[in-house]
Amino acid sequence: MLKPALLVLISAVSVSPLLLANADANFHSDSTSTSTSTSTLTPTQNSVPTSSLNSTPAINSSEESVQSSLYPREPIAEKSALICRISDYAKCLAQLPVAVTRQLPSHNDIANSLGFKSAVVFPVNDENVAGLIVINRVLPLVYQNVALNGQIYQLDLAQQSQLTLWHEIGHLQNIALQGKGLPSELTAYEHEWLADVYLVWRLAQSDSLILAWQQLHRRNMAVINDRDNISHWSSPQLLWLLTHYSLEEIKQFEHYSDFISAIYPLSPSIETTEMKEIASLIQRTFNRGVMPVLPNYMFWRQVRLIEVLQPTLSILMGDDNANQWLIEQFAEAPTYFDAKY
Repeated sequence: MLKPALLVLISAVSVSPLLLANADANFHSDSTSTSTSTSTLTPTQNSVPTSSLNSTPAINSSEESVQSSLYPREPIAEKSALICRISDYAKCLAQLPVAVTRQLPSHNDIANSLGFKSAVVFPVNDENVAGLIVINRVLPLVYQNVALNGQIYQLDLAQQSQLTLWHEIGHLQNIALQGKGLPSELTAYEHEWLADVYLVWRLAQSDSLILAWQQLHRRNMAVINDRDNISHWSSPQLLWLLTHYSLEEIKQFEHYSDFISAIYPLSPSIETTEMKEIASLIQRTFNRGVMPVLPNYMFWRQVRLIEVLQPTLSILMGDDNANQWLIEQFAEAPTYFDAKY
């Protein structure tokens, strides 16, 4: 039974307000944020097997259509979820049964929870309503930066409003499937990576997985910047999914419930101990300050981290530079590359 108090924050990666574009009263603006990066990214030949991130396709359900409809509803199993802008929160509540509104926090509580986050989703207990998704007034991230060896690298982010919304919907879809294709109990981390798996399935229905690779790179860059973002680090599962299933194979699953039932038992899992050790390795590698390089640190977790980060570092630095950098950081990198190539 889902507890009414359950609150799932989406896009909870901390970001600087400098990376956010200002939104107007219609929650849409043509303004773009200016870049402070010292390098221009050119996707390398083998970094993204699908295609260049610079040629992202239009998604069938555009950001504008998502934002222009005041109270759109999304089917969730036999129920529906209400999608609401934060500025219209009181009006949205008026569209919901009293039994549902009693489970939801006040406008001020939601506004405080959102901050610079893109959105928040509230699952509820009701026969007809699966939950409420509240969209913030700020525009989503338009790019993400990381600093490596004193160099700032930038990845432009396309259609992030739509991706965020689908991630949020994914939370509710997976909650509806607990005990029906998914385990009855899921950890907070499983909820996060499963929401991104739903995002991949939804993108496949739009005939492209380019933005799925973008999501993988975004998650990797977020954890490089702050190891606390490991709570949303879906990159291990996304990498497995995108390298084991083609676009056409994913599209064959007309229903998400069939797709997740098929792949969940095969998806890589990360237990609590491993997660803590990987977080420590990330901290020691990317945020060590004046501490020296220790190539053998957590050597038993290095291959997992190298495998997941390498596609993103290749996008940012180029294949040769990325591989050389990894070899300098990790004692296990030469063995990994020898086996791979």
